[in-house]
Amino acid sequence: MIPRWFLATLVFALPILVVTFGVVLGSSALASGLGDAAGSRGLFWVAMVALVLLVIDVVLMLMVLGLRALDERRDDNQRQ
Repeated sequence: MIPRWFLATLVFALPILVVTFGVVLGSSALASGLGDAAGSRGLFWVAMVALVLLVIDVVLMLMVLGLRALDERRDDNQRQ
């Protein structure tokens, strides 16, 4: 069985990663507008890392919820 704290961590990480992606990508655009090419490129890649982590988080959350749903269905069948 998947521990509940793992699912809670994935759920709480989702909005944090979304906000992180938006803020860092906006900072990259701001740095680009100010003429800091190196800073803009670095912030852009940090935003891409946040996006990859966001996608991984969503996929893991879907897998965990699916496994929990299958486990609950098996428990319901055993009780009857």
